Amino acid sequence: MKKLLIIIIALALITPAFTGCKKKPAKRPGPKAQAASPAAQPPAQEKLKPEIEKEDIVYIYDSKGRKSPFESLIKITKKKKEGEKDVAASPFESFNASDFRLLAVAGKVGKFTGLILAPDNKSYTVKEGTVLGLNEGKIRKISLNNIVVEEYIMDYKGELKLNKVVLELRKGEVTE
Repeated sequence: MKKLLIIIIALALITPAFTGCKKKPAKRPGPKAQAASPAAQPPAQEKLKPEIEKEDIVYIYDSKGRKSPFESLIKITKKKKEGEKDVAASPFESFNASDFRLLAVAGKVGKFTGLILAPDNKSYTVKEGTVLGLNEGKIRKISLNNIVVEEYIMDYKGELKLNKVVLELRKGEVTE
């Protein structure tokens, strides 16, 4: 009984798909129908004409000062040569420059050396010109109260920007 019911439902669903619609579409009244009523013709033509002829407005894209939408955000960097190592050359290049703490400054008026503490709690002495940080920043100035590190960082556009990191001797203290 179930099989018979399933067969009947299947035939009922499949039959319309094969038979389709055999009626021909209704014909629209052609030009002969419009010629029969000449009084109706002028209002129909007036409706077809645009009331005001507008000029075509053309938009011109000006890309001055804008980023190209087709440029990839991901920059491909050059592969390192076989001789170059992936590891840092010194412990100074293993951490960010801002992660170091300045503990002390010593020296004469013109030549200062600084004692810095790395994030791994090891202390190092540095002088002007020492490479410090992951971005290969250089210590530009050592004064009595701080050390100035200048490093170049690549932004999202691929441009190098100067970033100054100041390591202060005593953070939060204001000297008057």
